[in-house]
Amino acid sequence: MKRIKLPLMLPFLALCAACVTPNIAINPRADFSAVKRVAVLSFAGPKGDLAADMLTQSLVARGADVVERQRLNAVMQEQSLSASSSFDPATARQLGKLLGVDALFMGTVAESTPPTTYMVNTSNDPLVANVTQVSGSNIYSQGSVMGLPNSQLLSTTANVALVSRMVDVQTGSILWSASMSYEGLDIPSAMTAITESFINSLTPIWPSLYHPAKGS
Repeated sequence: MKRIKLPLMLPFLALCAACVTPNIAINPRADFSAVKRVAVLSFAGPKGDLAADMLTQSLVARGADVVERQRLNAVMQEQSLSASSSFDPATARQLGKLLGVDALFMGTVAESTPPTTYMVNTSNDPLVANVTQVSGSNIYSQGSVMGLPNSQLLSTTANVALVSRMVDVQTGSILWSASMSYEGLDIPSAMTAITESFINSLTPIWPSLYHPAKGS
């Protein structure tokens, strides 16, 4: 078992969600009023399908007209297309015509680290702990372990980093891009926090999205 000083370990394991905002870039020549319908491609990287589903959900929740992902996947399979090939302007134009969309969302999962729970035993020295990894499940309670005196549970958060782009299918130009890292209780909740922040950045400039009521 690994021995580690608790004062250094506790801040790292403390549950927190950093108050951060996405890094945004907007094409000054983009006409977002022309974007009526969109499709979301699977993200590259681990949990890419989940990231695309979370972004789709965030878009639909703000009133965007989004192609159902099963329909998108079926068309891409029929045309022998991959998400990576969709960066090509000709391929983007082809997808736009087949799906009847004006823009594509695509991206990358740059980091996807699940939460981890540790059991800490301080029976020998209150400043030096024996740390045993218990599991990677979403156990976030802290406190003593029943039946194990001088022990407690400490948990890490899930860490996720996403990069996303909105691409005009007619020109292949990037209309909007964003990146963000976030710590959450688990990977889905962290991804949701990021995708909702992405959509918040689009709300003032994309007329197809509605503004949420104050306090919601």
